[in-house]
Amino acid sequence: MKNSDYWIYDWAKFRKDEVVRIPKDYKVNSVFTKHLNKDDIKNVFLELNTLYLNIYDDIAKFPEKFGMPLSEKIKFRHFSQEWRDSGQAPYRPFILLYNLFVCGDIKDNAIYVTMKKYKTIKAPPKYLSGIDHKVKNPQFLFKELTNYGFAFEGLNNNKIADNDIIINYPDNASLLFLFKMLAEKAKNTNRLGDFLCCTFRLLQDDMQTINYGHLEDMVDKVHTETEKEFVYRMDKELLSMGLIRNLKGGYEGPGLAYYRNKKIMESKGPYSFRIMSRSPDICNIKNDKMFLELRIRNVSNCMEYLKKCPTSVMKIFTENNDEGCGKRKENKCVHGVSYEINKKNYWRCACCFPAFKIKPKITDIPHYIKLVELGEKK
Repeated sequence: MKNSDYWIYDWAKFRKDEVVRIPKDYKVNSVFTKHLNKDDIKNVFLELNTLYLNIYDDIAKFPEKFGMPLSEKIKFRHFSQEWRDSGQAPYRPFILLYNLFVCGDIKDNAIYVTMKKYKTIKAPPKYLSGIDHKVKNPQFLFKELTNYGFAFEGLNNNKIADNDIIINYPDNASLLFLFKMLAEKAKNTNRLGDFLCCTFRLLQDDMQTINYGHLEDMVDKVHTETEKEFVYRMDKELLSMGLIRNLKGGYEGPGLAYYRNKKIMESKGPYSFRIMSRSPDICNIKNDKMFLELRIRNVSNCMEYLKKCPTSVMKIFTENNDEGCGKRKENKCVHGVSYEINKKNYWRCACCFPAFKIKPKITDIPHYIKLVELGEKK
């Protein structure tokens, strides 16, 4: 079978795409420059960022070497447990290093990890971060990590024993120490996700402080300047109208959801808009990956307004026609949206997401807002 026949292939590519691209200029806090100057830190961080990209890419190419789950797409559907497990699996090499780093001490040019401290690690509940901290098949990971410059002492056939572990990175000890500092920063600030995507923002503040939030999380995960500008513009417009923003992504990719009020958000009610950085089927997506979800339940209320809209907005309603879910075939679906335009009937499935998911345009932002305003309520 080809690697692309397994879910791990898509997910490893997905995790690679999530690695935050480094901007031309960014802040480095003085806490990171005690032993190297700012320019040297940036060079080391670039090397580390490239290391992330290479490891995620190689997991896609050689999943069996990393001990990854080989769940076939043809056997396991989207949102199955096997699909979800494959989504978490590419994180394993970095979670293994994270666990070692946060309980290790720097001595000479190495990191010394005592088993007594390592065995006391308790992962936080998964619901707090959405990330499974458990590392399966570590013997495969230890072996493969040596191909990227790491050296481990104290293992028994690439397995953790009762011996203390010594970690070296002979080619560049500065990379190892910066890597450890980033792990400690992520632990101190409860930002494991930032460590797993190697974001430059971990370098911006001291070891106890994070001065960025959901908006930056989203902007950093889209790649083009047009996408970034759309996120900023849409966010500004929605917040100015009084909507409440919250991070909402997970397996569908990093995302921002916007609610009419705080009560709806806290009760886990429906959001009105959601911006998503990408979709899990990333291997089938080219160019801009970001999309926008619009909560439109009543298209008939939008018809008069649509007559004044540009073609790019009308296409939202006429370009696609869903088959619908299994419940629709049984005439039991209560979430789908049906409507007629130019004597043609359309159906949009809305069981898992809002009925309208689009590739947005900055110039059409006012139309998106008005259409949701008109058609949000049934």
